Amino acid sequence: MKEIKWRAILNPCAGEKRLKKDLKKIFACAERLDLDVDWVWTQYKGHASKIAQESVDNGCLNLLVFGGDGTLNEVVNGVFCSSIENKSDVCVALVPYGTGNDWGRFWGIGRNIEQSLGILKKGKEQLVDVGKTTLSGKTSYFLNAIGMGFDAQVLKLASVIKNHFLKGGWIYSLSVFITVFIHKSVNMSIFCDGKNVLNERVYTISVGNGCYTGGGLKQTPDALPNDGFFHATVVKKLSFKAIVLAVKHLFFGNLLDHPCVESYKTKRIVFKSDKPVEIEADGVQLNAHSDVEVEVIPNAIKFLISQK
Repeated sequence: MKEIKWRAILNPCAGEKRLKKDLKKIFACAERLDLDVDWVWTQYKGHASKIAQESVDNGCLNLLVFGGDGTLNEVVNGVFCSSIENKSDVCVALVPYGTGNDWGRFWGIGRNIEQSLGILKKGKEQLVDVGKTTLSGKTSYFLNAIGMGFDAQVLKLASVIKNHFLKGGWIYSLSVFITVFIHKSVNMSIFCDGKNVLNERVYTISVGNGCYTGGGLKQTPDALPNDGFFHATVVKKLSFKAIVLAVKHLFFGNLLDHPCVESYKTKRIVFKSDKPVEIEADGVQLNAHSDVEVEVIPNAIKFLISQK
């Protein structure tokens, strides 16, 4: 692969601040591989988006992300807010440091620093799709998945607990347990590529560009990030007993076999509910909304993956 310069965007809070502890290893590995890297730290939430936008606007089209799915989400949004006409000219690479790392998991990019940085020397560029979300006319983008209902409620509760009460990796599990008791289904109409496919009470939804969410769970097992489609998994209203069964199906990777689950393959999906629903994209909390439009942008950006 030809020698190119990379703008590295590092999230100091990624992986419970594990990134900061690994800095010496990271810098030593980059030097050993003779990588041409410009290092930039994020300083606040949303800063990665600003760095990515300014980098692309100034002609730097190769962005190396040290962080998780949330940091990747910010970078992709920065790219799509930039002035460059062809967003697909931009290439993004990843060294996973997040909690879930679901996007990296799909591509087999693990936590080994040497292997992850080695992809910059021996990897290949893969065009991937990007999701475009519209809420009240406001547009945002996502790379891996968007969730509505239960998933987003769990994320919101985990954030509240983490910010005001406790710390620790087990917070997410606690939030899942609590949300099972407090989350309620909502009346919803769903439209796929303009066709009304469902009018029922819905418990939770995952629209996947990638197949993994929640740290390795396959909510959209058939999703592929480069096929020009989304795979949407819709879980309809559940009894408490059915919720337990659905969780079992989810952990064993066969959620689509549950009788209350519907799956759709689509390029554009619209959700209309009778009251605002919590929403998250790549683990980033969005404003609750009752009218959501999601569409795929095929071959939207390049992602650097292993040659294997």
